[in-house]
Amino acid sequence: MRIGIDARLYGLEHAGLGRYVLKLVETVLKADTKNKYVLFLTKNHAEEFKNRQRVKVVVCNIPIYSLAEQLLLPWIFQREKLDLLHIPHFNAPLLYLGRYVLTIHDLIKHDSTGMATTTRQPLLYLIKRLGYLFLTSLIAKRAQAILVPSNFVKDDVAKRLKVSRDKITVTYEAVSGSLRPKSLSAADKKTLLARFGLTQPFIVYTGSLYPHKNVDLLIEAVARHNRLREVDLELVLICSRSVFWKRTNQKIIIQKLDRWVKMLGFVEDEDVSKLYSLALALVHPSRMEGFGLTGLEAMAVGLPVIASNTSCLPEVYSEAAMFFNPDSLSELVGCLDRIIADSHLREELITNGFRQAKKYSWEKMARKTIAVYQQAQK
Repeated sequence: MRIGIDARLYGLEHAGLGRYVLKLVETVLKADTKNKYVLFLTKNHAEEFKNRQRVKVVVCNIPIYSLAEQLLLPWIFQREKLDLLHIPHFNAPLLYLGRYVLTIHDLIKHDSTGMATTTRQPLLYLIKRLGYLFLTSLIAKRAQAILVPSNFVKDDVAKRLKVSRDKITVTYEAVSGSLRPKSLSAADKKTLLARFGLTQPFIVYTGSLYPHKNVDLLIEAVARHNRLREVDLELVLICSRSVFWKRTNQKIIIQKLDRWVKMLGFVEDEDVSKLYSLALALVHPSRMEGFGLTGLEAMAVGLPVIASNTSCLPEVYSEAAMFFNPDSLSELVGCLDRIIADSHLREELITNGFRQAKKYSWEKMARKTIAVYQQAQK
């Protein structure tokens, strides 16, 4: 087979989607020794696959979610004469008539609505939202197969997009090998804390700052904890800079919480692992997730996880996290109290977390994905 992968989102600069596409390409090419692949990549990543056997690279700088994506991309795909195309997001071009497999990571945009969730003007936002709803429904029905990262998303896609469950395959994601436990000397700890302007104890949130991530509740919980308790707790936000980063930073400054809340922006995996080794816990307060990779990554490096009890998170984290209601400020403050005071609980979460993270692997994801490719071509 000649299989195409739309890899324009390849790379960590594209956050969770970028990591998925990166690991998809890396592990599928390693596991599949029979099929030929065509990778549609942006110019800045094309060189990484130069001279790879059974791999052709097509440089494709067409922006995600653009009009050109719908009008020009189908012809770029078509001229490669693919037997199958994998589009690892919900942005398949409607005019592409070939066979394709789709990855739907979540349907968060079905629920996360309103002007607080966008940077667009109201009319443009409305047009794009209606376009999204129409597009996802149609491309899901036309796809030969759909990959999803959890059973929660499988149920959601089947119900909302009215797709047969037999057409949907769960391919769990996993932890990247670049994130691993770190043992730091006293001098290294002091240097790291000084470099990032931090003091212990601190908790960490890693991810984007879209409204559905519920980070405002986490900020409020840390502020309330520190006003009521003797222990001052810092909150470290690791997230790429964006309009939502600026909005959150502005709120923190206005509310005079910057002495407790530290916004680090994007941090390389090596430093993320080191910061996790010094943190008290990672808190994942999101109202909606498709997989919740950041919590699993924290578990893999020995960091306890506190998570909301919604969407896929109980499925993916199981007994390895402490859960709270994402609408309850008092529950989250209570979790922070317990994680500070109870060393036995922390050790139990660390042990369970290591065990839970090992249940998932990108290699398993690749093998199941290749099996779907084979079945979709029949």
